[in-house]
Amino acid sequence: MAVATPPAARAPRSAGTRLDERAYRADVAMPGLLAGLVLFAVFAAVYFWIGYRVTIDGHVVVFDALNRLTNAYLVWWNDPPKLAAIGFLFPPLTTIALLPLTIVKPVATSLVALPLATALAAAAAMVWLDRTLARCEMPALMRLPLLAAFGLNPLWVFYAGNGMSEALYLALLAVTLYAFVSWYETSEPRYLFAAGFTVALLVLTRYSFGFWAVVMAVLIGVALARRGAGGHEIEGSIVAFAAPVVYAVAVWILFNGLIVGDPLGWVLDQDQSSLAVNGTGVDVGGALSLEQVSERLLELNVAVFPLAFAVVPALVIAFVTQRNDMALWLASFLVLGIVVMGGHAILSEDESLLTLRDAMPMALTALVGAAWIYRSSNGLRTIVWLATLALLIVNLFTAWDGMRNYPFQSLEQAFTRTVFTGESQEGRSSRGGFTVGIDPEAQMAQYVKEHVRTRRAILTDNAQTFGVILLTGRPQLFFDRIDEGDGTWTEIVDDPWGEVEYVLAATSAGSADRVLARYPGLADGTEAGMTVVARTDRYVLARVAERRPQGTG
Repeated sequence: MAVATPPAARAPRSAGTRLDERAYRADVAMPGLLAGLVLFAVFAAVYFWIGYRVTIDGHVVVFDALNRLTNAYLVWWNDPPKLAAIGFLFPPLTTIALLPLTIVKPVATSLVALPLATALAAAAAMVWLDRTLARCEMPALMRLPLLAAFGLNPLWVFYAGNGMSEALYLALLAVTLYAFVSWYETSEPRYLFAAGFTVALLVLTRYSFGFWAVVMAVLIGVALARRGAGGHEIEGSIVAFAAPVVYAVAVWILFNGLIVGDPLGWVLDQDQSSLAVNGTGVDVGGALSLEQVSERLLELNVAVFPLAFAVVPALVIAFVTQRNDMALWLASFLVLGIVVMGGHAILSEDESLLTLRDAMPMALTALVGAAWIYRSSNGLRTIVWLATLALLIVNLFTAWDGMRNYPFQSLEQAFTRTVFTGESQEGRSSRGGFTVGIDPEAQMAQYVKEHVRTRRAILTDNAQTFGVILLTGRPQLFFDRIDEGDGTWTEIVDDPWGEVEYVLAATSAGSADRVLARYPGLADGTEAGMTVVARTDRYVLARVAERRPQGTG
């Protein structure tokens, strides 16, 4: 009885000018759905467990993440609910990504949404990294050790469980790089469209990726021209990539113009000189020299992405010797990331902008670059793999040391102490000028829940008191800048007598609270017509008189 011969695997479709010298061949099978789900579940579980222990049990709460979680909560639960609570100064997707988790009140008010959101995003990034390594012809038994060494890096683990936006944009970056590598290999336009779409989302998650988008578009055109593509193909490819980015930015400009009245305010109004609510401040000096910035960037390179020391030269060699355009792209992205960081610090004259977390995109790109070197080095693949694994293992120690000692941080030192001791960090200081914990917010929130019942009874600047608002779970008790806009809110701030029962202000060092700025006597309880009824280390709540006190303006 004749046995039917199974059909040969169909080769990937090919369209347009090839960017690779060799025909694409799938020497390594791409991970299937089940493998991807298992990988996702394992990393998500690990990240959520560690994030819960550190963020919830250890009280290592990054206030930027807490602010965005509050904004997402207000979208659903403010009175009335307001989509404008997303905000217009910071990239919108950082808040939008939290919206599904804030529909259920206890998930948000318990802060469980913070480690859950980033655990899911970071796990998704690991899945797409796995697919990228497979696209670079690396078998599963070689991929898994690299993924483990990269995914368990302490800096990566911290941001995979603290609610910050890094996990989200790194997941999008992982998808983008996968799409680029796949387009280069197969010449299939769908991957170019996917890259354009994810870059558009990247820009709406972190504005500095706009520079990456411009460089990507230029490199696409240059690479196609080098391979003899026609003008229509070059133009069409650039448009296919750039159209989603242009559309996303145009829509964001339109929304800012219609709602805020300042179409480009999100670009021009980036003054972040005021301290975080839990910040005590660090001395960052004045104007920066190129030498100072270079030293800091080198320090970040060692701490966060030492793999780049080997990867960038190897990618340049691959480009020169093999006409390997993807090698040039990946090297360019690594260098561009460093230049953008340094340029931002120099232009802002603020050394504290050179943070550990801002160097994380280069760590991910360096791993993809190492995978591409592996793919491009037929006779040296084992050596490339061993060197990559060794540098990733070294990075475990350099990252831990950087988290403990690098001066410009976002509670990384507190994370290392929590992991090492298992103890809560409430009330302790952490490098970067922060006091760890949320007890001041929780104490004030508890007082509000016990003593305030009237809708919109408390006038407050939600940009500073967001933690208290969220932990009460009752935003309807507050009259803040989101409710009726800054104009109406400012009028009430100037004349609160008989309009509100209380005012709540943040009194921490460097506070930018606009209520406190209008009534500075709140800090020490000397403001006429305002009687302090509750105080914590960071906040003061005062009862407002029915009539304006005589002699006040």
